[in-house]
Amino acid sequence: MQKLIRFWQNLRLRAKFLLILLVGIVPVGIVAIVTLYIPLRAYDRQLYKSSAQMISLFAEQIQDELMNFEDISYRILTDTALQENLSIMKEAAPGTLTWINAQTKVANRVAYYSLWFSNAVSFQLKTSRGNSYNHFFEVSAGSDELTEERITAAVNHRGRFVWLTEEGAQTRLFLVREIREMQDMDLDTLGCLLIEVDFPALVEQYNHSMAQMGVMPRCAVYNDGLCLYASDAAIQTLGVGEDGYTYMKLDGQPMLCVRYTSSNGMKYVTLVDYSGIRATTLVAVSVTILCILAAVLLTLAVSTGLIDNILNDLQLLLQKFDAFAISGEPITTHNSPYQGRLDEIGDLHRGFDWMTRVWTRVNHEKEEQRHLLQEKQIQQLRAQIRPHFLYNTLESIYCLAQNLEDQRIAVMTNALGKLLRSSLNDKRDVITVSEDLQVTRDYLSIQQIRYGERLQVEYDFPQDILTCRIPAMTIQPLVENAIHHAAEKMLDVCVIRVSGAATADGVDIIVQDNGPGTDEDILNKLESGEVQPEGLGIGMRNIHKRVQHAFSEQYGLRVCSEEGQTQITVHLPDTRPEPHNKA
Repeated sequence: MQKLIRFWQNLRLRAKFLLILLVGIVPVGIVAIVTLYIPLRAYDRQLYKSSAQMISLFAEQIQDELMNFEDISYRILTDTALQENLSIMKEAAPGTLTWINAQTKVANRVAYYSLWFSNAVSFQLKTSRGNSYNHFFEVSAGSDELTEERITAAVNHRGRFVWLTEEGAQTRLFLVREIREMQDMDLDTLGCLLIEVDFPALVEQYNHSMAQMGVMPRCAVYNDGLCLYASDAAIQTLGVGEDGYTYMKLDGQPMLCVRYTSSNGMKYVTLVDYSGIRATTLVAVSVTILCILAAVLLTLAVSTGLIDNILNDLQLLLQKFDAFAISGEPITTHNSPYQGRLDEIGDLHRGFDWMTRVWTRVNHEKEEQRHLLQEKQIQQLRAQIRPHFLYNTLESIYCLAQNLEDQRIAVMTNALGKLLRSSLNDKRDVITVSEDLQVTRDYLSIQQIRYGERLQVEYDFPQDILTCRIPAMTIQPLVENAIHHAAEKMLDVCVIRVSGAATADGVDIIVQDNGPGTDEDILNKLESGEVQPEGLGIGMRNIHKRVQHAFSEQYGLRVCSEEGQTQITVHLPDTRPEPHNKA
């Protein structure tokens, strides 16, 4: 057995395909006999589908009518005038003029809504104090249908409608609903309404419509296991059963019994005459045999050509493997014949082409990450220069400046100490906007002493923006960039505005100056290598990358520049507390 498996595994694909073809042709005779069952099942399924479609259409019409009752009950429930007068009747003393006026208005509204019903036996509204308003559409209707049990069922559903099916000499279908006070959302009970549906009349109405279309269905409708309607006594004996179709003999005639459950839970049972199907089945069997013979002949003629075509595509894929293994370059997809193919061969070619591109991109990203890691390691090495010594020295300078009453040196020394603590002690990669903004304030307090009145700084941050997450040391390098490109090159007053705002897809931190402007496409040029990164250009590029690595590629820096204004925007995800996100 192992030798046979190894022999099969070592065969070339062409030989395997041909062998499979030969093995497939031999049992065709057996398969042909078995497939004679297919037309029978096909006709059965088709008949079942057509019957199911007929039942589905019939059930949808019935369901639409029942939904109409539900809609009318909702209109009654939300009727403003009815709500107001029922509330008055509940609060006012019976027999007073106010109560009598409200009772009259309620009776008028009930009479108005009674005109909306068709195929109904009765419509009744009973107030919370027991006052009843009845409209009966048939002589057989009772005087008071809102019994305690039905009222309890309505109250338990808290204003939602509920269908009740009750067994008796004739199964009855009711819609009951509690009317609750909506003013000030008190939700107190104002009353209950009841609608008894004349379900047999409703079904007969649509039976008549289908009879005009040439369809005479024999059907029964069940709800909660109770028969609401049966076209004849014979079909009622079949019971509910499971959805699907079965064959049976009824009154000596072969019948197809189809059962279907609609979306509202009602079960429909129909009978279809099966006696005329047998002749059609014989024709279908004959056609099936002819199709099998034609398929065998066509298979012998076409299979060899198709096999060669598939093998050529696979051979080309193997050549791509070899070429990529040698060069390591991604496979070009320009004018590739496999881009529009939807079969597995096309998937293989496109998948391999995509894999080569992803492999190249991943290598490029790993190289960038390696450079970023090296830069961070260098920064960490630079940060290891005895920070406590620096703190003590700055503290001494600060105390000396205080003693000499030189506030400028004291402020600069204090701000520099805070900057060093933030950069050396805080190892977090992501902090809040408030924390990063504090670093920027310390930095700008030094620069304002340096530039004096030539530098003005404005802040505009909503309180909720300060809680958003941002990579550490993001705002300060951008402010430093603004000073470098604006304050150092201007004779006029340099105004730097640092602000934050929520947007539709996140949060923007904006650094804006009134300098001479910069290149809007600087980030793309740094990425493409058109401009070599140096100085502050490296900082902007690294901030852009750090934001994307911290969150995703849809976030990062945007540069907008024109004469007399430069605006750099840091686009961040909205990480404010939940109430702000919902707002």
